[in-house]
Amino acid sequence: MAHVPGIRKYVARWAAEEFRPATLVNSLFSGVLIYMLEIIFVISFTALVFSGPMANQLPRALSFILLGNAILLGVLTLLSSYAGTIGVAQDTPGAILGLAATAIVTALPAQALEQQFATVVMMIVVTTLMTAVLFLVLGIFKLGGLARFLPYPVMGGFLAGTGWLLAKGGIGIMSGKNFGTELLEPQTLYHWVPGLFLGLLILGSVAYFRWSLILPVLLFVSTLIFYLVTFVIKISPAQLESEGWLVGSIPAGSMSGYPLGPDMVAQVNWDVLWGQIPNLVPAAVICVIALLLNCGGLELVTKKDINLDRELVAAGAGNLLAGLVGGLVGYHAISLSNLNHNLSGGKRLVGVFTALLLFVTILLGAPLLGYIPKLVLGSVLVYLGAGLLIEWVYKAWFNFPRIDFAIIITILAVIMFSGFLNGIILGLVFAIILFVVSYSRLNNVKYALPGGAIRSRVTRSWEEQQLLDSQNERFFLFKLQGFIFFGTANNISNQVRKLVQSKPAGTIRFILLDFTLVSGLDSTGLLSFSRILQWGEKQKIGLGLTGVTKSLRDQFIRGGMHEQPNHLLFFPTLDQGAEWCENQIIAETLTPASANPDLITELKGIVGQGKEVEKLLTHMECKEYVAGEYLIRQDDTPNSIYFIESGKVTARWAGQDQNEVRLETMGGGNLVGELGFYLGIRRTADVIVNEPSVIYSFSRQKLADVERVDPESANLFHQIVATRLGERVVHLLGIVENFER
Repeated sequence: MAHVPGIRKYVARWAAEEFRPATLVNSLFSGVLIYMLEIIFVISFTALVFSGPMANQLPRALSFILLGNAILLGVLTLLSSYAGTIGVAQDTPGAILGLAATAIVTALPAQALEQQFATVVMMIVVTTLMTAVLFLVLGIFKLGGLARFLPYPVMGGFLAGTGWLLAKGGIGIMSGKNFGTELLEPQTLYHWVPGLFLGLLILGSVAYFRWSLILPVLLFVSTLIFYLVTFVIKISPAQLESEGWLVGSIPAGSMSGYPLGPDMVAQVNWDVLWGQIPNLVPAAVICVIALLLNCGGLELVTKKDINLDRELVAAGAGNLLAGLVGGLVGYHAISLSNLNHNLSGGKRLVGVFTALLLFVTILLGAPLLGYIPKLVLGSVLVYLGAGLLIEWVYKAWFNFPRIDFAIIITILAVIMFSGFLNGIILGLVFAIILFVVSYSRLNNVKYALPGGAIRSRVTRSWEEQQLLDSQNERFFLFKLQGFIFFGTANNISNQVRKLVQSKPAGTIRFILLDFTLVSGLDSTGLLSFSRILQWGEKQKIGLGLTGVTKSLRDQFIRGGMHEQPNHLLFFPTLDQGAEWCENQIIAETLTPASANPDLITELKGIVGQGKEVEKLLTHMECKEYVAGEYLIRQDDTPNSIYFIESGKVTARWAGQDQNEVRLETMGGGNLVGELGFYLGIRRTADVIVNEPSVIYSFSRQKLADVERVDPESANLFHQIVATRLGERVVHLLGIVENFER
């Protein structure tokens, strides 16, 4: 409990700052203003759901939807990483729920009003809870970034479609009619045309003046003008309500029927509700994207860092509680949060005050809310919808490539004329196509190099080195990367064929495909590699797959690619694959004798003095070693240097994780341990004998004796070591270059 004093200090500092008289008054004023906008937004989005035949149920539904919004706002205010966050029920899920509600009402008998209402309310509960769970899972497991994989034009098509549904819904709320020729009737036009112009006026004013209070001022002024006009032409509030100009009062008391109460649940038609699930699931996914977009926009306008995963958890918790009382899906409102930022500097107390005012509204029945003109509610929806259409249609024409713009328009058109679900399906199809097309353009071949540029860590004799240099294009390496599927695998196959065909026939003997940087391979991609193997057999080219993990190797074998000597081989590392290719080239060209020179022949090639070399060797101790025996152990004192007469040894280094790495393999004619011997530093690696070997050793004490009694042999020794060190530096530089590729 050591952290409790720290929490107390934080709360004390927060309370001292938030509850100063000047701050308190400012927060209260800001809360009242945001409360008024929250009321208008929530009623507008609720009216989207409860419209048409369900319009008379709007006041009844508002009671628990307002309660859900108050809970959402309170939780989000307290849990958000940004103190000034304001949450509200949102337009995007509201537009989709409006379509689903219409489908539910159509599917049920016209006289089954209670069943219609209960099923629509349960649809709201299911959607909000489903979205809450999705928010929580993504936030807790830090998976919010997954939503960003949706292609931008597809997301733009969804948002443009949402804009159309909002604008269409706003007109429907104001007119009380379905979207069609009925809207052109004279007695209907004057219900919705003024609201349409008001919505466009709000949109233009918000964009032009960029004043944070322009929206509430315009809504307040338009409400005053509405009642001033009705007063002048002497229309009473009762007549306005009967003619469909007003919302209608919310029932007094607390909530008008608990959505999850037994009476309400008993009225739900579950078969009809489950039939709408395909429409509701995409709504939850789109809410995730919209939340992340809003949080990103909020970071820009407030210049504050916002933890996206924490915001998902906060929104998830808020929606979980709100859903249990029938609240609509909600999350961060960038406009209201920015208003709070401008008015109060982003105080958390503003959100608390706003939530409390919403609770008071529900408890007192809010009779004044029934006098809000539908013209104002509809204009808000027209403003929001037109804003999305301008952003994702008009501006997209200038900002997006034509193919992306075509996708946006196509999805919008499908949503307009065929429904949101079909738009979602088309959007997913476009997303898959865009992924395949975009990913197939990526080059999975990081680079292709001839064998001369990727020597193995085997130190070759002088004659072998000359041979490999002269035949450096006998094998090629293709370094692969990323995830490989059928499209990109085919590109790899084409690049291999193009390279082979660009060389004279028979030049390339082996191809190495390195999978070290490959993250995965799908089953369809295996077919392209099988074709490479079959084509290589016809060209008499061997195929080596390097950097292949056990799981990847099993995948190749299940695909019918089994190891075949000289045709297909698997290697755990690229180094082993390169060594195999080098060995094959050497075996095909050199005789066994020339490929395995003795020590005297090799040293003669360095200094050109055969008798002197033989004389030098008489000063050394010769010993036979068996396979597996240690010649040098890591951290040993460097007392001797070794000359390999015959056989083979390998230097291996073990790191802190105890994983061994092969540094170098050396055969006859090579020196071992010269760096430690000359520098006097402890051995940095183990040197293990690979096969029966004959090795000469030369100790420090023996060298001192030779320098005293036979200086010519001592000088020859130093000349041999200096030459070998130079060759080793060149060899190691090649290794470093390979590591950097």
